[in-house]
Amino acid sequence: MQALVIEEFGGDLQLKEVPKPKIGPSEVLVQVSACGVGLTVVNLLATPGRVKQYPRIPGHEIAGRIVEVGSQVRSVAVGTRVTNHFYLTCGQCVNCRSGRETLCLASIGNVGQATDGGYAEYVALPERNVIAIPDGVSDIDAAIGSDAIATPYHACIKEAKLKPSDTVLVVGAAGGVGIHMIQMASLCGARVLAADLGQVKMDFIQTIGADLLIDAAKGSIAEQVMSATNGIGVDAVIDIVGSKNSLEQSLASLAVGGRLVIVGSSPAGVYQTDPSFLVDPQRLLHRGLEIHAARYVTLAEIGRTLELIRDKKIKPIVTQTVSLAEIPALHQAIRNGQTLGRVGMIMT
Repeated sequence: MQALVIEEFGGDLQLKEVPKPKIGPSEVLVQVSACGVGLTVVNLLATPGRVKQYPRIPGHEIAGRIVEVGSQVRSVAVGTRVTNHFYLTCGQCVNCRSGRETLCLASIGNVGQATDGGYAEYVALPERNVIAIPDGVSDIDAAIGSDAIATPYHACIKEAKLKPSDTVLVVGAAGGVGIHMIQMASLCGARVLAADLGQVKMDFIQTIGADLLIDAAKGSIAEQVMSATNGIGVDAVIDIVGSKNSLEQSLASLAVGGRLVIVGSSPAGVYQTDPSFLVDPQRLLHRGLEIHAARYVTLAEIGRTLELIRDKKIKPIVTQTVSLAEIPALHQAIRNGQTLGRVGMIMT
């Protein structure tokens, strides 16, 4: 089969002919039809130590059709269209059993990092990691939905706890997660302030439906937020950038009792800048502020996200699709900040 393979840390993705994966008793073989391409996988490949073993096939936002099942597989059958959960979990530890599988105590890592992923014609996945795609949802929308839309679902509902009358600030709003975060926050009934950098991104965000745009190129995000909220601040900030500057600006933008939800990160090994940020415990205490870490999603949340897509409550926004061979160039464009919204691969 054809696959994009990275042979060593710092190496280039290379299109190669490799053997089709063999599956174990509790695994399924999926013929890949689409795969999301985002900053998460770009950062993963650029972070020292993240990939433990080479060669590796990346790609974790996968959609396709099951063509083979292991002898112990019972929940899905050959012919089922599926997408997948990113994390490789045990299903048995206290966190997995309490619905917090992204904090699995025995996790071996992630699809596309600890095992081969979806930048290939076929991928082997554990039965517990796949979820059926509802009728009416395309493969590319399901692939994007498994992460870039499910993550906003978790962040808005479980962490930010958004409700009608809340005001929320989305930092990094023009990216593939950010544009869906705007939609999800609006679906929750919140007023959405969307922040990013530069007029091109402002123009793009304007088409998504944010209530107010904040251009970080025009000055302090926190000062613009305070000006827009009569000095009160916002009920929640969802920070998808995760840099020192963005996080400190996010904290400064919160109203009394506000919630900071950290979704993204800017690894020092990739960006050569320490993302650690300062927190004044006295301010945190006196204003009753909260800091939440939104660590991906549960399988159930992916299922609910796919239902929202099916019911047209959320619109997947895929701004560009490429072939398997074109992914390396797309990675470079993502690394250079030259893409808007979510991009993906469609197998041809």
